[in-house]
Amino acid sequence: MNRQRELPNPVSAETSLDVVSDSAAYWLARGELPPALVTGHKLIDFEHRFLISAIANLRQVCIDHVHLQDCTGCSAGQRQTCESSVVSILGDVFAFILDHFKTEEAVMRDSLLLMVDRDVCEAHMEDHAAISTVVQEIVSSLDPQHIVSRIRELDALLARWVTHHIALHDMLLSRWIARDDSVISNR
Repeated sequence: MNRQRELPNPVSAETSLDVVSDSAAYWLARGELPPALVTGHKLIDFEHRFLISAIANLRQVCIDHVHLQDCTGCSAGQRQTCESSVVSILGDVFAFILDHFKTEEAVMRDSLLLMVDRDVCEAHMEDHAAISTVVQEIVSSLDPQHIVSRIRELDALLARWVTHHIALHDMLLSRWIARDDSVISNR
């Protein structure tokens, strides 16, 4: 097990694990990035806001994504509309993943964190790989009769990303890059 996974919740020294559930309640109610998960890095925070909008858009696709077991009760036209919407959201999320993870991993390299604490960066990148894998699994398991199941899976993934990945990895990265000694100076 690497050091990143052994660390206590790094949201901040003065916050408890309840912040994660409070953060979920915040973005669910308001549709915006909770203050506790704002990293202070403008590009990363801007990109994280995309996740909140993707979750909001996803939750509007199905009339009842929480309770419906499958899509058989819906008309063929409705299933097609839902499938098209989910495919569009998945495309946006997949494109976002490629750019966002590339951005964060460049920040890790440029800020010297990769050289200073490789274990922390590797844990962060492993989480990126795990998120990408789940998105690919959702894409490969698309089926017109079970779009609602894919909506739930994608919703759970994005919610976990907002509440856990940002709190556990991105906040640590943002605190590191806020340090004066986090980049090589060009003297």
